[in-house]
Parts: sequence; C-alpha cells; structure tokens
Amino acid sequence: MKQVELIMLSKSVPFTKDIIPVVRLFNEYFGTGMSSIVFQELREAKGLAYTARANYAGPYRKDRSFYITTFIGTQNDKLPEAMKGMKDLIDNMPESNKSFETAKQSVLNQIRTERITKMNILATYENMKRLGIDYDLRKDVYAKVPLMTFADVKTFQEKYMKNKNFIVLALGKKDQLDVNTLKNYGNIKYLSLEEIFGY
Repeated sequence: MKQVELIMLSKSVPFTKDIIPVVRLFNEYFGTGMSSIVFQELREAKGLAYTARANYAGPYRKDRSFYITTFIGTQNDKLPEAMKGMKDLIDNMPESNKSFETAKQSVLNQIRTERITKMNILATYENMKRLGIDYDLRKDVYAKVPLMTFADVKTFQEKYMKNKNFIVLALGKKDQLDVNTLKNYGNIKYLSLEEIFGY
C-alpha cells in the first residue's frame, strides 16, 4: 500500500476510578472525534494524515493499567512530519477554549442521551464489577466535568502523557517505509506473519 499506519503505545499508571472524569474530558478534548485537537491539527490544519486519534484508555479489570494509545494513517512520505506532529501534541498540548467547551458539552450530552438497556444492563454491571465499582461511574463524570477547567486537563496531560516512552508499531510496505525516521524512535524489529497471526 502507498500509506503507513502507525500506533504509538505506552503503559501508564494502574487503574483508579478517581481520574475517570478528567480522563473522559481529556479524551474528548484531545484525541477522540473529529473536533479533537489531534484530528484538527494533524488532518485538517496540516494535512499530515488520513485519520489521527489519541486516547488515554482504561483497563477492563482493576488490577490492570491505563494505556496511552495513538493512531495515525498517513502517506509514506509524510511519516516524519506525522510522527513528530503527534509527539509534539502529546508533549505540548495546545489550548483552545472553544474546543474545550465543546468537549465538555459533548461529554455531558453523551451521558444525557446514552441509554443502557436490555443485555447491556448486565454487561455494564459486570464491567463495573471487574473494576471494583458497584455503581454507575457516569455519575462521577456527570457531576465533576462541569466544574473542570482547562487547567485540570492540562495538569492531567503533564502528569500522565508528557515525555513518556512509546512502543511504535508501523504497518506498511517494507521497502517504502522511512526506516531512518523510525530509527529515531528506537530499535526496529520486523515481525513475520507467523509472529503476528501464529501460523
């Protein structure tokens, strides 16, 4: 293919429900959706990616950790700028009051309109139970997000995202990959189909 897909992955802190409200707001502001900073900067403003997103992802069990995950789909020749752009955004998150207020309203509107029905009631209960939570965690998010300021999101970014080490996974045609750029981010290991799929 004429493009490369990149995932950047970093293990973060063990699960705690206390940071879930700011995680939800941070993800909405920074990296998920078409109005997020990552999408707007890398795809819309700079044209460096077909798609781009970033997420501070929570685990499904209380004994597991959060992970920082990013995804970039870009052209081979834009690989250096796209990777640098993503890393720069992670380490130096820009401030946009308009985007922040949009993100805040989006989180609240999602909770207002979301309905847990039928089999999802049991699934949600089991998911919360695995995290050691015995109530609907959306209550915390809905109560705390309206009180948050950009400073809360910035503090979160500086503590949990900035200057972290990443494992980079690159998928593309081997002879068209910019190996020199990838070497700047660490040692390169090529995986075989057998290593990936097991056969």
